[in-house]
Amino acid sequence: MHVADLSPVAFEVLDVGGVVVAAILGGMVARERHFDLVGFMALAIMAALGGGMLRDVLLQQGPPVALTNPHYLRGALAGATIAFLLRLRGKWWNRLLVVADAFVLGSWSATGAVKTLEAGLGIAPAVMLGVITAVGGGMIRDIAVGRTPAIFGGNTLYATCALVATVPAILLWKAGHPSLATIAAAALGGVLCIAARWFKWRLPQNNDYSVATSYARLKAAAADYARARERAAAHSRRRRRGKRRVRRGAASPTNATATDSGPEEC
Repeated sequence: MHVADLSPVAFEVLDVGGVVVAAILGGMVARERHFDLVGFMALAIMAALGGGMLRDVLLQQGPPVALTNPHYLRGALAGATIAFLLRLRGKWWNRLLVVADAFVLGSWSATGAVKTLEAGLGIAPAVMLGVITAVGGGMIRDIAVGRTPAIFGGNTLYATCALVATVPAILLWKAGHPSLATIAAAALGGVLCIAARWFKWRLPQNNDYSVATSYARLKAAAADYARARERAAAHSRRRRRGKRRVRRGAASPTNATATDSGPEEC
């Protein structure tokens, strides 16, 4: 049972809509770099179709869908044209594109995972290709303009959200609900991605961390702690010796005066 069997029109509209959104985002990067129209088109196609084409090539289930279905290439070109003609700036445009991109990410994660399962592969390849489908285009786009892909660090859980979105897609597909798999993955991935941007969630970065460095730091910290314990113990012993000397001095009979125990005179 294929993911598009129950509602092929709705599935294609959703998928092509995601292509348009990804192409617009690719075109916005081209605008930042002051590319010409060819650059806009090329970068939009990479961003919108790169992940799906990479997935289809790895699955080896025939030509990539982006080449056999003309709506995908048309959607990418339409997104590039929109980004070329319109300056999509401002708070509300940014919010709209962020929300649309978040739900597209979840939807494409489900598409990649389900297509992998339909090809007869296991859960681990389904998760991997689901993530590749969702973030592969953006990664290719960033490499094409000579910058480090955002998914490699500094972003707000973009690839992590794609990975999490594959979980309900795989579970619902195995339960026999492929349409619900796409909806659930899109909802979970979208909400998680938006929350990560809102709350600035990020994965910890490796600032020159290594096991050897951690062991050396731990050993130095243990040595400092041991020296501190020794100093505290020595200080405690000196205080106890001082208190004993004071008590012995107070109990000695030197300079004591004799007292008269007779009756007092009136």
